[in-house]
Amino acid sequence: MVAVIALILVAVMACYYLIRKPDGNLSARQKAGLKVIPTSLCALLALYGTLRGGGLSAGFLCMGLVVCALADWLLEFAFFKGMAAFALGHVLYCIGYLLAGPFMIRSVIVFAVLFGIICVIYSKLKDHLENAPMYLAYAAVLCCMASLAASRQSFLMIGGFLFVISDCMIGIGQATGKDSRLYGILILATYYAAQFLIALSTLS
Repeated sequence: MVAVIALILVAVMACYYLIRKPDGNLSARQKAGLKVIPTSLCALLALYGTLRGGGLSAGFLCMGLVVCALADWLLEFAFFKGMAAFALGHVLYCIGYLLAGPFMIRSVIVFAVLFGIICVIYSKLKDHLENAPMYLAYAAVLCCMASLAASRQSFLMIGGFLFVISDCMIGIGQATGKDSRLYGILILATYYAAQFLIALSTLS
């Protein structure tokens, strides 16, 4: 029941943010505040899962979600600081995944595939990206998170892959200037879905 309520709240607040985002009457801070709410709700769900008996692993996932909520805010005003905060969030996720169970060789294979794909994309876009090496360094941390998630329960595996898709779309958008309404919706839809699934995993 808690998960269903959380899903509804996250979905409603995410839709509300998407609707209000183009509103010229809202300040940048107000828009950033609305953007943070869905991720913060995911963090609250993870906190509930932690207190309910999720253990240390769930606690690190909860901390990762809190850091990602902060990163949501920073990304709107200082892009690379926001990227660094997201990287820290992924490190916390990685610790949580490692605490949840033994390391599996499958993670190495998944990392090699994901990072290899991203390196191909990076090679085509790096000349159009400011501080391009930072994107590649962030991608390595992101792929590490997703590859460790792939060795855990299905919620985490799907969430990890959705995070990779969302962030790759952001990078491509930064390089190509792609900024359509639909493109932005897809980025946020995959991002919020990823965060919700990560939070949901703390309840199991």
